[in-house]
Amino acid sequence: MKEKKMKSWVMVRPRKPKEWIIFALMVASLLFTISPVVNIFNKPILFLGLPLMLWMAIGALLVVIIVLTIAYRWGVH
Repeated sequence: MKEKKMKSWVMVRPRKPKEWIIFALMVASLLFTISPVVNIFNKPILFLGLPLMLWMAIGALLVVIIVLTIAYRWGVH
C-alpha cells in the first residue's frame, strides 16, 4: 500500500504540547517585528555605535534562529 505524503502547502494545526509552544514562540517572534513595536525602537539613539533600530532587527533575527533551533531539536515540523 502506498504511503500518503502531505502536500508542502498544507498547514496543520499544532496538536502536541511542544507544537503549541513552538507555535506561540513563532507568533511572539513575529509580533516583535510589527509596526507598533518597531516604533518603540525607532528613535535616534546610538548604542555601541549602532542605531537602536538595528539592535532590534538583530534581536529579532536571533529570536527566530533560537526558536527554529528549538523546534528542530524537539522534532516539531
